[in-house]
Amino acid sequence: MTLKITKQANKKTKKPFVAEDAPGFTHSESKLIDQLEAKKKVKHVKQKEEESAKVGNMFKKKKKNDSDDEEIVEKPKKSQKVKMDVDEDDVEVVKPSKKTKSTESLSEVVVPGFSAPKKAAPKRKHEGEEGPAKKTKKVGGEKSSAFKKKEKEALKVERKTKENENRYLLSVKAKKLWEELRREDTTKEKQLSLSADLYGLIKTHAQELVFAHDTARVIECLFEKASQDIRDALFNELKSHTINLAKSQYAHFYLMKVLRHGNKEQRNYVITALSGKVVFLMKHKFASKVVETAYNDWANASQRALLSQEFYGPEFKLFKDESITTLSAALAKHPEKKEVFLKHMSQAIEPIIAKGVFNHSLLHRLTNEYLTHCSESERSEMIQSLRQAVVQVLHTRDGARVGMTCIWYGTQKDRKDIIKSFKGHVTKICQEEHGHMVLMALFDSVDDTKLVAKAIVSEIATSWREIVLHEHGRKVVMYLLAGRDPKYTHPQIIDILKQGDGNPNSKKDMATRHKELLQYASPAWLEAVAFEPEMWLKDSKNCLVLGSILKFCVGNELKTAFKAVASVIGNPLDQDLRNAFSSDGEKVQHWVEQSAVHMVVKKLIQFDKLRTEPPYFSQAIIDEVDAEEIKGWLSCNRAAFLLVTMVETEIDSVIQAVLEKLKNLRKFLQKQTNKGANLLDSKLSKLEPI
Repeated sequence: MTLKITKQANKKTKKPFVAEDAPGFTHSESKLIDQLEAKKKVKHVKQKEEESAKVGNMFKKKKKNDSDDEEIVEKPKKSQKVKMDVDEDDVEVVKPSKKTKSTESLSEVVVPGFSAPKKAAPKRKHEGEEGPAKKTKKVGGEKSSAFKKKEKEALKVERKTKENENRYLLSVKAKKLWEELRREDTTKEKQLSLSADLYGLIKTHAQELVFAHDTARVIECLFEKASQDIRDALFNELKSHTINLAKSQYAHFYLMKVLRHGNKEQRNYVITALSGKVVFLMKHKFASKVVETAYNDWANASQRALLSQEFYGPEFKLFKDESITTLSAALAKHPEKKEVFLKHMSQAIEPIIAKGVFNHSLLHRLTNEYLTHCSESERSEMIQSLRQAVVQVLHTRDGARVGMTCIWYGTQKDRKDIIKSFKGHVTKICQEEHGHMVLMALFDSVDDTKLVAKAIVSEIATSWREIVLHEHGRKVVMYLLAGRDPKYTHPQIIDILKQGDGNPNSKKDMATRHKELLQYASPAWLEAVAFEPEMWLKDSKNCLVLGSILKFCVGNELKTAFKAVASVIGNPLDQDLRNAFSSDGEKVQHWVEQSAVHMVVKKLIQFDKLRTEPPYFSQAIIDEVDAEEIKGWLSCNRAAFLLVTMVETEIDSVIQAVLEKLKNLRKFLQKQTNKGANLLDSKLSKLEPI
């Protein structure tokens, strides 16, 4: 519905009224103009002037009805209601005509003496003409991806050329030579020729190229492939920027190449340039890699000492002392400065740890020295900062010592966090040259054996094959099973582990802790032996681990494991294994003739004396050996000695089983000439017949 407002509205009120004819035109002329404008069919074109466009958008044209009276009201803004104060007599409700749309907005207010600007009408589009606003479509559809790529590359080249035309053209030429120089199939003579051409091209421009992301590799490759003369010239051009090169995201790789492929003088220059700024550079993401490479791979003992001195005190940045190689030496020479040295070390180390830079051997060494000499409160604070990072420092000797110290002197919460951080990395830790000792220290110190079994022992049991077959992994398994038995663990390792004895946070007795861990570990190891017994016997090193498993593990699964191993030993060797075990001076026909198997079986039979109850390994062996196989044993010296050892166990059931097996072979036994057979015959002669 629309509102029709008559001319009789009182002017004193705020009621809207119909405007008079525009000045300068008669009533008939104005009506004629309106009718002509209503008949025009126009389309919108772009506004020529910005002000006209803004004002024109405030008004909306409405088609006029055939009636003489014009319906005009002010156009409301969005989200605003139109309020009009009119009398009911002056308002007439009019139904919209058929020509008027139901969604038509309210009329605009026409102010007397003011003519609102009208929107410019677009020109009529004649036949054959296309509208300027309408974009033409390509017949073939969108541009192909190949064309777009070429266009993009062209824009990229244009942009780079505008930035620095000379440098861009130089980099393009240098990269073309580099592409051929870096190929593996390029001959040495060709490399020298290309490197000479490349250096002639980039000479005096190396500084610009080495810091750029796309040309840094060109300089690296040039230093690696070029002759010594070109290396010297390139190094002399860049050596004054060593610190900036070390801090650059791309240029620090060039210094890595210098340390790896440069001569002794060039390496010494780089190390000397780093000296005095080591503490600052170690906190830098990229420069720390250069310092670590120089310190760990190329610096000699005196250079390492000079680099590490800077962490002891600020005076060592300028005044080097070759006699101070460790913190202990510094404290011995300046005992009065202990607190100053430790405070400076703490302030230097903590920001590096906070940044997450843990994998540098220099940091590991300094942290180990700090934890060794600091007070208990300082050590507790450092352990709290390190407990989540212990897993990342175990690949070095000093890092492993840091991990062991954190376990020995950390609180129960610290130990729990360290164990949780090991989750998923236990197999790798077992295989670390130094890190595997951290697990041994953990077995010795943590009272919560259930947590250790769940987080550590279970993962070892799951990956038992990878761990047992590894040199250092076997040590972890042997220590878990046998404890600090010097027969299975080297005495030097035991001495290192004893440093953690008596720590304030371990309350359980070590024997109790070891017994609980053994109960958790036994089922998995015995199951592994029963599943694949021949695998354990084939390899001499695995055979030693097998002996520890069958000797120390406990539980109902032990009898099954004994039987599985005995079933293999009691059967003859196949031809392939005979050839593998035999040598020029020795022909092996039976399992027990192989030296490692013989030693392990002998020790397990002897250990039966210490068992207070069945099952017995000797009983399982004698029960599985048939008459034909035991006859072959009697002709073998080592096998005959095993039977002697069974008799010496003094276990009645075992002795009776041996006598039963040899009852019909005494004459055959007496004919044998080996010492084992003779000793066995004398032992049997002393026994009472069954």
